[in-house]
Amino acid sequence: MLKNRGITPTLVLAVCMTCLGSSFLIGYNLAVLNLPAYYVKSFLSETILHMDLETAEQTTQLIKPSFLYAQLSTVFVVAGAIGAGVCGSLAESFGRRNALLFNHLFAIAGAAISGPSTITRQPALIFVGRFFSGINSGVTIGTASLYLTEIAPRDLRGAIGACHQLAVTLGIVVAYLATMGMTLNTEKLWPIAVSLSAVPAIVSLVVLPICPESPRLLFIEKGRELEARESFVRFNNKESVDDFIDELREEIQAAKSKPEFSFIQLFKRRDLRMPVLISCLIQVLQQLSGINAVISYSSTMFKTAGLSVQYNEYCVLAIGVFNVLMTCISIALLEKKGRRTLLLWPTLVVTVSLALLTITVNLVTHLKEGVTAQAMGVLSAVLLFFYVSGFALGLGPVPALIVAEIFRQGPRAAAYSLSQTVQWLSNLLVLCSYPTINDAIGGYSFLPFLVVVVSLWIFFFLFMPETQNRTFDHIARDLSSGSIIVGRRTSGSQPSSVPLFSKTKELDFCLE
Repeated sequence: MLKNRGITPTLVLAVCMTCLGSSFLIGYNLAVLNLPAYYVKSFLSETILHMDLETAEQTTQLIKPSFLYAQLSTVFVVAGAIGAGVCGSLAESFGRRNALLFNHLFAIAGAAISGPSTITRQPALIFVGRFFSGINSGVTIGTASLYLTEIAPRDLRGAIGACHQLAVTLGIVVAYLATMGMTLNTEKLWPIAVSLSAVPAIVSLVVLPICPESPRLLFIEKGRELEARESFVRFNNKESVDDFIDELREEIQAAKSKPEFSFIQLFKRRDLRMPVLISCLIQVLQQLSGINAVISYSSTMFKTAGLSVQYNEYCVLAIGVFNVLMTCISIALLEKKGRRTLLLWPTLVVTVSLALLTITVNLVTHLKEGVTAQAMGVLSAVLLFFYVSGFALGLGPVPALIVAEIFRQGPRAAAYSLSQTVQWLSNLLVLCSYPTINDAIGGYSFLPFLVVVVSLWIFFFLFMPETQNRTFDHIARDLSSGSIIVGRRTSGSQPSSVPLFSKTKELDFCLE
């Protein structure tokens, strides 16, 4: 059955190792310090502020343990933005696969440096370790998606590309499992959970070299046709290698009419304006959809719903597992319903959930206790799962896939680097601004996210074409016209739609 779909053992191995050693670690490192927050704050308080946690939190001094704990996230996100900024250069210089292998060293270094922090009583180690882990995540989020998209058979490109997001959600769940009260969530053991992130990186570092480099990169950028053919056959036994090479030659021919690509051309070339805008705004939409804000309210929602505090970690775990399940469903739907459909309609679920959560959270805040407050808490918890389902079906897996599909080979790595940098900076914006917004307007703090989601939903409804089962060259030509596109695009291998009205006439060859 796998052979009939064009799935080879090499493809399976490459996807598994990329997801395990790279994508998985993003989710794991994002979540590994969440449940042990109390012990991490205690450690930072004792070693930096030289007082116990309770005393430090009650003092009037500016720097408190909660502030120090928040800086661990800030360091991780800033490092992620740096990693995203250089991932394009690494992917071009080393190749997709070798960039991932090199990036494993950052993951191993981050785990090794963070592990001894409590034994040595050196808080600087956990900050330095988080910085290395952030670099690793920033490089991964661009390079892994590039590699997966370029090695996948065309009719499986969506499913294989979405495996990246599935691995991220699995990493979050495993991090929760590793740091629950019954496992490593103790004063002495939580650093072990942080250090465990080295294991998947080491496994991938050993096994991934068995898999070949991206055939697209080998042919278009390195000019090594024989190696590209061999790589393609190892990854794909369904499609014709000659047809694939002909497709790449067409892409090279189309690129010859353009000057040699450099990063600055992302902002100068007319045909790249719409793809660049889409690739950046889709990351803004993902991060400013309020996912972090909603999750931060989850404990309060479950508590108000009548659940004991001791069960909070199980509820958080349940959200993580639900996220994984919905992401699995999205993988199945991506090749049936298309990218555009899964971007637009699940995002409407996110929008409605945000609007209703604004109402229920405010009622919970004002009522504080009683039967009605408890009912609103239960409703908020239910809405939380609706929100997560909408996010996991669309905004979770689709953005990385879209960015990889709307560019030709030349600008793809640079565009990915720019797009992922915007993603991390958007994450940093939420991280820095949300506490202030929450303090200022409380339960209404979801409203700014709601405005962003609605505005960008309209943009993508107008401008986002369907990319399913279409060549990268056809998609790029379709977007280069700067035309407004309304309605669902056909997902055939040839561009079969005509924009409703064109803003430019210079690129008539794009309108087929």
